[in-house]
Amino acid sequence: MKAFVVEQYGKDAALTEKDVTLDQTGNYDLKIKVEGTSLNPLDTKMFFGHVAAAPSTGILQGDVTGTIIEIGESVTSFSVGDHVIAFGGGLGNRSGALAEQMLVPEQMAVHRPEHLDVATAGCLPVISLTAMEVLKERAAVYPGMQLYVAGGTGGVGHLVGQLAKHYGCDVTASAANDEKATWLDEHGIRPHRYREESAEQLLKRLGHDGFDVIIDTVGGDHLQESFILAKERGKIISIATRTTQDLTPMHSKALTLEAVFVALPLLKGKEEEMLRQKKHLAEVVQLVADGVIDLVIEEHVSREIDALNAAYHLFDQRSHFGKVSITT
Repeated sequence: MKAFVVEQYGKDAALTEKDVTLDQTGNYDLKIKVEGTSLNPLDTKMFFGHVAAAPSTGILQGDVTGTIIEIGESVTSFSVGDHVIAFGGGLGNRSGALAEQMLVPEQMAVHRPEHLDVATAGCLPVISLTAMEVLKERAAVYPGMQLYVAGGTGGVGHLVGQLAKHYGCDVTASAANDEKATWLDEHGIRPHRYREESAEQLLKRLGHDGFDVIIDTVGGDHLQESFILAKERGKIISIATRTTQDLTPMHSKALTLEAVFVALPLLKGKEEEMLRQKKHLAEVVQLVADGVIDLVIEEHVSREIDALNAAYHLFDQRSHFGKVSITT
């Protein structure tokens, strides 16, 4: 089959189009004809050698949607011909979706609703699993919770904010420009124009002493600002902790800082956690299919070598408004 392969991860990494052979279908595997996928920060970090979890096959991207063409002999919940959505590889010993076919564990796949388009479906897995772990497992959200999202219109951020609002939270999120602020406002999320209003000024305007939970999807100086925005004994949950920061303000307010790495269950084969992620994915997929949650796609990239290489090299050089989709 045709695949786009990284032969050497690092600063000079590039995708090369090659003919490769897929592993045999395992007992609990689904062999999928890939129809859609998307680009995530985890992919580019592995591509450039910043995360030691890259697939040994060189075939990246864990997000996938497609049609099942073969099932393992122990698979019970899917059949050949089913349309599925999954986070199923692109790291460790599992090849990803930058190929014509992909093997996905049954425990990480859900059925794709008939009326959900391929581009949207292929963008959902990683951000859905991340958002749900952050909100359901780490923050334990409840109605009325005061929640702040740093990076409120990024891939994960725009989903986290909407889901938190759906669960009854009072949500504020950062926005870099008028377009993003307007989108947040239209979705019932209070925009914070952080380039024009400091963290201290925001708290003064809102008239409270800090947020219960800060969801940091950006890292860097945004993480440092989170220490100001959080109330005493509040919680900061970050998906971008590869940074050096002064923790003094965190200590002085007795804050809790938690890091989220959504790929850990798949990477380590933690079946119970994978099944929990499967439930999370199914819930978000249905909310999107029902129109309760909007999925923003800012760019559609074709599955061609030049376009893919350009997408990887440009991805980390700009902020994002939603997702980057790749379809066949």
